[in-house]
Amino acid sequence: MREPRTLRQRHLQPDIMDQPGIDHGQHHRALSAIARINWISASGFILWPAIRALSKERRRAGDLRPVRLLDVATGGGDVPVRLWRRAKRNRIPLEVAGCDVSATAVEHARRYAATRGAEASFFQRDVLADPLPDGYDVITCSLFLHHLDEEQALVLLRKMREAAGSLALVNDLARGRAGWWAAFLGSRIITGSPMVHVDAVLSVEGSFTPDEALALARRGGWDGAGVRRKFPFRYLLSWRRP
Repeated sequence: MREPRTLRQRHLQPDIMDQPGIDHGQHHRALSAIARINWISASGFILWPAIRALSKERRRAGDLRPVRLLDVATGGGDVPVRLWRRAKRNRIPLEVAGCDVSATAVEHARRYAATRGAEASFFQRDVLADPLPDGYDVITCSLFLHHLDEEQALVLLRKMREAAGSLALVNDLARGRAGWWAAFLGSRIITGSPMVHVDAVLSVEGSFTPDEALALARRGGWDGAGVRRKFPFRYLLSWRRP
């Protein structure tokens, strides 16, 4: 595989892991590999400060209820599980759940949570076709937006805004040459999954720049949204309900 000539425009291509009929064993191995990548790239930590700030703000106001979080398109569930574990270490009450269209991913996420002693629930849902459930303070989404075309991304962002009681957060790849090479080399160092080797660079080529993501969010009703670049080659898109 060679570097594309330009990354000035996104080039959306279907990932191998998104294909129907994928082998379950390969799918589980790929989800485990992505969990390692998320750990190294600190996906949970990118989301954590905003969640912690919301919890502390509520407690100062005398609201002692746990913050309820839903991670959409959760994949293997490692991000919400790590958020739950971090909250527990910091004695911050946090309830987490995740949903994904893939039954294999939901099964994997449940096993992952159980092996780590995390109180996390996971359920199957097509977030593009079905409404998001009510009752969650925070709606998060990690490394999924780049899988979508613009109209699908708008559907997701609008649904996140409608469902989020207080806060919506998107953590995703930022398209760029350095990020492409990091994905190409890093995926080969971190994991032996050929599926992840291919999908990692396709994901960067299909991702939005931070400015593109912010413009899209505003079209999706995220008035007052902000975006910040995050290490490594990521961005955090955030919206707070007024």
